[in-house]
This record gives sequence, C-alpha cells and structure tokens, in this order.
Amino acid sequence: MNRSYETSSKPGRALVARRLALPWILWVFGLSTTLLLVGLWGRAVTVDHDTISRSTEAALSADIVTDRVYEWVGEGLASTTGISEEDANRVLAEVRSRPEAVDAVDAIVDDVVAALVAPPGSNPTIDVQAALSPLVPMVVSELETQGLDVPAGTVDAAVDSLDSVPLDAGEAIPVGTVTEQARAVLTTGVLIAAAMLALAGALAIAVSEERWAMTRSLATRIAFSALSFSVLFRIGGWALDPDGGRSPLRRSGAILVESNLDVFLIAAGLAAAVASAIWIVRRPLRAPRIRSTPAEDTTTQELVSV
Repeated sequence: MNRSYETSSKPGRALVARRLALPWILWVFGLSTTLLLVGLWGRAVTVDHDTISRSTEAALSADIVTDRVYEWVGEGLASTTGISEEDANRVLAEVRSRPEAVDAVDAIVDDVVAALVAPPGSNPTIDVQAALSPLVPMVVSELETQGLDVPAGTVDAAVDSLDSVPLDAGEAIPVGTVTEQARAVLTTGVLIAAAMLALAGALAIAVSEERWAMTRSLATRIAFSALSFSVLFRIGGWALDPDGGRSPLRRSGAILVESNLDVFLIAAGLAAAVASAIWIVRRPLRAPRIRSTPAEDTTTQELVSV
C-alpha cells in the first residue's frame, strides 16, 4: 500500500512543480519580449538615415552651426573690408533674418549633418563659400544702407576666404560612428533576446497543462506588449518636446523616440495573427458539452411492492 501511495504521489508532485515554475518562466518570457521589441526598434532607428539626419539637424541648427557661420562671416568682413567687428556684426544681424540668408545657412546645416552622419571612413566635403555666395548682394546693400562704403568685390573676397576655414562642430560626436557601434550592439542584443524568448516560450508550453491555450496566450502577450510600447513611445516623444521645438536637444530626442513605431505595430499584428489562427483552428475541435436532463437519465430504479 505504501508503494502504491508513493507511485500516485509522483504525478501530483510533478504537477505542483510545474505550477510553481510557470510564473517564473512567464516572467523570463515577458522580460525577453521587452528586450526583443526594444532591440528591434532601436536597430530600426540606427538604419533609418532620414530620422538620424533630422534628429541631428534639430540638435545642431540653433546652437552650433548658425552662430559659427555668422561668426566666420563677421571675422571675414572685418579682416577683408577694414570695418570694425561691431559694424560687421550689426550688418549681419540685419541680414540673417532674411529668407535668403536662412536658406543659405540651412544648406550649410544640411552639409554639416551629412558629414556627421556619414559612415566611418568617408570624407564628405562642406563648401561654405558656395552656400554663402547668395548673401553677398544683401551684405553689400546693407553696408550701403548703414553708410559703410565697401566695394562688392571686397565682400566677395571675404566670402571666398571662408573656403580655407576648417569646420569645427565643437564637441559634437561623429554620429555615423556611434550609429555603427549601436547597430552592432543592438543586433547582438536582438539575437540573445530572441533566443531567450524562444527558450522561455518552449518551456512555458512544455509545463502547461493546455499547450495550445498557452501558445495562444504567449502570442497574445507579445501582441499587447508591442501595442503598449507603441503607445508609450508616442507619449514619450510628446513628453520630451510638448512645445514642438522649444529646445533643440529635446526636439532631437523626440524625433528619435517617435520614429519607427511601425516596428511595434508589425510585431503586434504578427502575434495577433498567430493567436487568432490558433483560436480559429482549435475552436471546432472542442467537444461540445452535453447537459443531462431528467428525461435522459438512464438510471433505473427497481420498485418492489410488498
């Protein structure tokens, strides 16, 4: 009798062990899901050249490149035309708000961004003189307006001298190199997270009493996680820059956070499709429950009369 009790208790112990292990396995599955989804999104950002360029431009245009360009032009005017730096800065202050000047500086900003996000080993060129040539007539006109007699050829020479000025973006990090390194790290992270997800999912299915139901549940978890990340990143982008460009660095971060959200939507769609397919296929296989009624009761009772 003791032997039969020990034999019957083994399945019960195994069932208890599986039920105790399942929450931990699902926790690892959820962690792996998070790492995989964020890794896929991050890798998509690193290969999105347009997003990286717009983010870099948002961070640089107001604080670095624009002031540096007009500083160069002011120094060139002062050294070439003989006017004081105060007069040169006063003239440029009137010119820089004009649409033509804004377009010229934007062209230089685009060149700077292209240089920063260029792949490692490339040698992009920035033609400052070509971009600022349209400013010469406006500068000459403003000099005349303020009573400063400077020949147009002298202003041309001042702009031409900018060719030899090296472009120095201060402490800006070469974005192209950083992007390459981040892409390699994220690729490794995605592979590790995918392996963890597959292992945890297989274990969860193996220890579950209803394997098809568990498979559908895991797919549903991935779908809802992906949708949650999509909403979270959208709200996070707005929270970074609620005023729409008030801070260049915050706007730069918001552009990155709000980009490539289709990665989450695609993952959610695929997981939802798997869960729906399992539900559709397994539904006809469920045995219908038959309710017994008093009329269908086959129990017979024998009445004996005395």
